Amino acid sequence: MTPWDLFSIGAAGALGALARYGVGVAVARRTSLAYPPSTFFINIAGAFLLGLSAAHAASNPGIQSIEKNVFQIGFLGAFTTFSTFTVEAVRLIEDGEWLRCGVYVGGSAIVGLLACALGFHAL
Repeated sequence: MTPWDLFSIGAAGALGALARYGVGVAVARRTSLAYPPSTFFINIAGAFLLGLSAAHAASNPGIQSIEKNVFQIGFLGAFTTFSTFTVEAVRLIEDGEWLRCGVYVGGSAIVGLLACALGFHAL
């Protein structure tokens, strides 16, 4: 891995983090709750984009390492967030929101898998 590769991954990660923040704020403004809708939307969008990117990289082996390193690891790695997802799930449990937590966790897993598959087969 070259210094340029590392820089590219880091720059893409910075853009992914900024995009995550911007999308999270936009979704929170349009819903009555700051979480989990924003994290749910971000993670589902990221799952779709990762599936789309994986399919694209698989059919274009010449750009596979660039797409994987820069877009998948850098941008999407910073854009999506499992850690925020888990903290929000724990907060829902602590608040006694068991049903909402179950819908959030189960829905994130099921819809995330479907979004990734849809992205993968969209090409």
